[in-house]
Amino acid sequence: MATQSHPTVYETDLYRLLQVHPKAEPAVITAAHRALLKVHGPRMNGDSEAYAKQIGEAHIILSDPTERRRYDDYRKTPLKTIGPYRLINRVAEGGFGVTYKAEHTLLGSHSCIKHCSEISLEAEQILRQETNAIWNLRHYGLPIMRDLLRLDDGSYALAMSWIEGRTLQQAVEKYGKLDPEDVAWIMERILNTLMYLHDHGVVHGDIKPQNIIVQPDSHIVVLLDFGLSMVKPSPLSGSKGYTDIFSPPEQVEGKTVLPEADFYSLGMTAIYALSGSYDTAARRSVPINVPDPLCDFIKSLIVHDVRNRPKNTRDLFNGFEDIRQKSFGRTRSAMKQFSVV
Repeated sequence: MATQSHPTVYETDLYRLLQVHPKAEPAVITAAHRALLKVHGPRMNGDSEAYAKQIGEAHIILSDPTERRRYDDYRKTPLKTIGPYRLINRVAEGGFGVTYKAEHTLLGSHSCIKHCSEISLEAEQILRQETNAIWNLRHYGLPIMRDLLRLDDGSYALAMSWIEGRTLQQAVEKYGKLDPEDVAWIMERILNTLMYLHDHGVVHGDIKPQNIIVQPDSHIVVLLDFGLSMVKPSPLSGSKGYTDIFSPPEQVEGKTVLPEADFYSLGMTAIYALSGSYDTAARRSVPINVPDPLCDFIKSLIVHDVRNRPKNTRDLFNGFEDIRQKSFGRTRSAMKQFSVV
């Protein structure tokens, strides 16, 4: 028979307590309860009954369909705080979890909180890897990692610096396809960041319009989301996933992600920004209004065979000034704002 709702009990991750998946069948939940009682149930007078009681409460709630549904709904209630951070609003949501704009309750400064609501060892590992990838790196084109928090329900949250501005995708949605010179300074900033990352053995692995923040006033560009990044990948590393259109063939096939993968993704992202169209990017078609030097540069990045792409990030970055000079007659855009094409 179901118990009354117990808020205190509900704050505990009952699935983790019974060592079962949140989608486990009732029979699995009952079997787990019995197995755990055999190991942890009190056997003599004086044995602690606290853990056995917790297991029993978890079983009572999760084995009853109505009570389990009530518990699951309770766990879906929007969070208001995570650690010392007050959540202001959601900014993104995906299969991995939810990203929030937040405010530090003591400092009053804004932060970005990525809450991994999927409680699994795989999700935990991905979040830890993302955090470790750039924990000690400092560059204007990267967010600052502030903390990795474990919540009472067993889920994890990554706290990062808050970056103002629109994503490149949002900028294209607002302004339409971008002027080639605008895309050029965005590419140059990303190349500068990639040069720093690659020098430190980090391959981003997921460069795409949604993962790039652009600040037109300051011409600052920041790379986000290191969930698919690799640190000093080896031939056996493989890939952790990919994004359609923007990931290179070798990454889609599960092969090791090398710096050249970031070049391909940058080229595909540039085509999207220049055309304002995912379909055009999927066709790998550089718009005809792009100056030949910049067009040729982009095409060199999106070669299917990884062996035929550029090899050195520093060389790409150092040579890009010449690309801008040949394409636009100047190496700096004088902080020009986005132009409507």
